[in-house]
Amino acid sequence: MSNTRSALAVLLTAAALVLTGCTGSTPEAPAESEPAATAPAATSDDGGGSDDSEAPAAGGELTGMVGTADDPEAYEIALLDAEGNPVTSLPAGDYSLTFADLSRMHNFHLTGPGGVDVATDVAGNDETTVEVTLEPGTYTFVCDPHQSNMRGEFEVTG
Repeated sequence: MSNTRSALAVLLTAAALVLTGCTGSTPEAPAESEPAATAPAATSDDGGGSDDSEAPAAGGELTGMVGTADDPEAYEIALLDAEGNPVTSLPAGDYSLTFADLSRMHNFHLTGPGGVDVATDVAGNDETTVEVTLEPGTYTFVCDPHQSNMRGEFEVTG
């Protein structure tokens, strides 16, 4: 199972790199380019948002990515579904959230309705899985030390 998780982490990291463009953005990168209210991250991606047409089934596996395989300290943060796609909308339900925190200078912090407030440690960089119940509303994920340019949000629908 460890090999499966490692393979999944590599696949998700590769997907995150492709989706974010991995342009080596710096902390000074402007955060003004938020394309929509449900943008998955404040990276250079100004995505189309057309993937909202097919809502996934309630519940499942999610991955909170911080950093990239090529650059663990990259200013990249994303929430990915089980297929490695950025999350913009989810149905309410119970989810397994695996933190793929590759960096020792970033963290992944998810907050939202129903008291959801889970985070990795800034100094840590291991893989941790938690169970979360997502209720309808808007959820935000950030890197606490770099909130101005490492953030995203998604909607949970009833």
